[in-house]
Amino acid sequence: MTIETDERCLAQIRRHEGAVRDSEGLHQAYACPAGRLTIGYGHNLDAWPVLGLSGASHISEDRAEALLREDCARIASVLDAVIPWWRGLVPARQAVLLNMAFNLGTRGLMYFSRTLEAVRLGKWETARAEMLDSRWAQQAKRRAVELAAQMQSGTWSEAEA
Repeated sequence: MTIETDERCLAQIRRHEGAVRDSEGLHQAYACPAGRLTIGYGHNLDAWPVLGLSGASHISEDRAEALLREDCARIASVLDAVIPWWRGLVPARQAVLLNMAFNLGTRGLMYFSRTLEAVRLGKWETARAEMLDSRWAQQAKRRAVELAAQMQSGTWSEAEA
């Protein structure tokens, strides 16, 4: 099993991303805080259009889950290319990087150069501090605090235990 198929990781991303649903429980397209058209569990329709979906579209839970898994696989593949050492981390730490890349985009994660260097070197307290000393942490609040603690400890957060 890889981290992008690990249910703990997927559940954490689902929880962090949330979902907008209509009265029938279908996932409804919405504008995320960054203004991008989104559906399901944080699937960015502007960056990754889905045939047949528009701003008024709805999808089932099964489709939302499939998009989440496709997004995680795509992001993991990019991380493999740009920071191949990430696969050597324990799963909880791999999940932090995948989650951050899911939230920020892989390009956005690359701006965390001091964090990534600390992680590569196993300097967990420094990595935690660098994660929290960012605009992302101010915006993501609880998500950032949880992921920074998970990076430092190398264990899944209490919410995932």
